[in-house]
Amino acid sequence: MVLKKVCQAIVFALTFSINSVSYADSVASYPEGWETWPVVKESMNLPADTVLPPDTSLFIQEAVRSYSWINDGQGSPLTIRVNPAKLEQYKTHGPYTDGPTVVAVSEVQGIIWVTEHFSGLPLYGSYNRKGEDISNMHPSLEPEFCARCHDTYKDICINGTCTEPVLSSYE
Repeated sequence: MVLKKVCQAIVFALTFSINSVSYADSVASYPEGWETWPVVKESMNLPADTVLPPDTSLFIQEAVRSYSWINDGQGSPLTIRVNPAKLEQYKTHGPYTDGPTVVAVSEVQGIIWVTEHFSGLPLYGSYNRKGEDISNMHPSLEPEFCARCHDTYKDICINGTCTEPVLSSYE
């Protein structure tokens, strides 16, 4: 299992760094029991026809643009849950110990985005509620897409976990 994770992390890092190969399979593993993890945030995958305020951050603009297809463009509540063993780490955004860290759940569509850490690196995956890898269902679900966005917005996505919920744009 550890060797498999190391190999996946190396393939992911190489793919991400050379950016010439698409790696569609999830790298983060599906965390059994995530449903019992504490909810730390509630947000929203906004509908496709959302008009954002002019001062909306680039991170939120990218998130809305990337996930406006969810639920046939109608949006969906988004619930963020953190592995109870990593709650203290989450409060300071790491550094994180190895293993599943956080899940974001699109409640209507049933998409589960997973962030896992291995040797200090964030790994990403996309699953359905049955634990089946769905990262090839849409380009925005591929681990490379997640990594590229999280890396671009390092001021918001610290150590692979993001801090700016979409709903804050409307408060």
